[in-house]
Amino acid sequence: MTNTKRSLLALAIVAALALGTQIPSVVAQQSRDTVVFGMAQEPDCLAMTFCSMAAGMAIVNSVFADMVKYNDKWQLHSQTVEKVPTLKDGDWQLLPGGKMKVTYKFKKGFTWHDGKPVTALDASWTYLMLRNPRSPAITRFVLRKIENMLVPNPQDPYTLVVQWNETYPFANTGHTVYPRHVMEREYLRDPAGLKSHKQVRSPVGSGPYKLLEWVPGSHITLEAYDKFPEGAAKIKKQVWRFILDATVLQANVIANQVDATEINNFSIDQMIEIERRNPAVTAHYTPAMIWEHIDVNVENEWLKDKRVRQAIAHAINREEFSTKLFYGKQPVAHTWLPERHEGFNPNVKKYAHDPARARTLLTEAGFSMGPDGFLRDSKGARFEISIMTTAGNAVREQVQQIMKEQLRAVGIDLRIDNRPASVLFGTVTQRRTFPHLVMYAWLMSPTTLGNTFWHSTQVPTPANNWEGQNYPGFRHAETDKIIDQYMTEIDATKRVALLRKQQEIWAEELPSIPLYFRLHLTTSNKKLTNVKPTGLSGTYINWNSQTWEWKQ
Repeated sequence: MTNTKRSLLALAIVAALALGTQIPSVVAQQSRDTVVFGMAQEPDCLAMTFCSMAAGMAIVNSVFADMVKYNDKWQLHSQTVEKVPTLKDGDWQLLPGGKMKVTYKFKKGFTWHDGKPVTALDASWTYLMLRNPRSPAITRFVLRKIENMLVPNPQDPYTLVVQWNETYPFANTGHTVYPRHVMEREYLRDPAGLKSHKQVRSPVGSGPYKLLEWVPGSHITLEAYDKFPEGAAKIKKQVWRFILDATVLQANVIANQVDATEINNFSIDQMIEIERRNPAVTAHYTPAMIWEHIDVNVENEWLKDKRVRQAIAHAINREEFSTKLFYGKQPVAHTWLPERHEGFNPNVKKYAHDPARARTLLTEAGFSMGPDGFLRDSKGARFEISIMTTAGNAVREQVQQIMKEQLRAVGIDLRIDNRPASVLFGTVTQRRTFPHLVMYAWLMSPTTLGNTFWHSTQVPTPANNWEGQNYPGFRHAETDKIIDQYMTEIDATKRVALLRKQQEIWAEELPSIPLYFRLHLTTSNKKLTNVKPTGLSGTYINWNSQTWEWKQ
């Protein structure tokens, strides 16, 4: 859909609302017992060890309680366990031979939404299930460092002992826990079949809200779980509406048809417009760890040459994106780790906008200019590549159009070939079916170490059951060695030095084109209290939504 068509559609929606015409499924403002979220993605599943869409992770924030999670101050706190283990307290122990033992005590009182207690037995079983290479886990990189998860005393199902076969710096941040009694039968029958288990789309959770319905293409409805031990949610229902076009979603915010937004794909211009036209809405510009970038298929015949990847980086004017599209609020990225991460390296190789340098690199890589103004390789093939991203994301589509002109200036013909988010993240990236470039964002946290992004074992292939998130297909022996070192380094100073070294290599090899670091842009109705966005992966705007209230 073009921007013009989107604008007309948005205007039509606003006009219809002004005339009193109801959009189907509109429930915002109808009841103070409900909060309506608007989201520009529909998740592909709600079992987040099997899939990776941020939309699913956001909803899961309401449906599942975590062992340990971050708050809005980026501080770890315990939820289903009594405390965060620490080396100082002795419930996290370093053992001879580089091994470790971490002990968690689960709180009594947390239950699954069918009433069964949440215990350490669920955590132990989940580990065994995910560790099985036949289960559809996205990655087992950290799981392989764990020798076992035990419940040592049969009379005490609330104590979990995690035995690590090597050190890991974030071993106290908890683990995924699924209801064993719900999933075990299918697991024993066929581990691979868990991807289609009812738990994936209709989960029995442990959080403040339980799933009532998922109407594909429309919405998900959650209902407050009255036995949630931290106190039943004050707002009885959450409705998550899927409005895939950001311009249409913006119109809904302006017209008060949604109360809050997450994964909204808004530009800063759209946020400013919302503030101007609807003073009842707070626009949150939250500092975040969100890295917008372009993965390069480094197995492609042309793109496997790093000079070509570097030429593309020089040809793109990322500073122009930052200043003209984002008013300097979203800085140019030169590496993959954001500034607030402990390992951020500000001194990596940088690729300024330099078309002349891009042309030189392309010439060195064997390309020459053709009669139509586009490059040819040594075999005479026209240098034409494609870029894919999430359809309906106006910001990314705008960036693509600018990039197309900038690459044309150096002789590269860029074709735009977008897909719905569920397709892009469901198959295109995970099965690595993009031929050349794919643009999206990684949402990170302070514990992100990039092992699943850049280690060669994390290139998804049929041989590893599509495990990993190294979508460019980057294989680099020294990078693997450094990652293996910092993944076991407890000393923060040494770990940071290794992370910085890895980024220096990464910036030279450039398996992805870094674009910019994003703010976490969300909105909420000013009458909703205690809304505190965090800007971290795994902790979305609704991380504390059981405490939200409608102000009278």
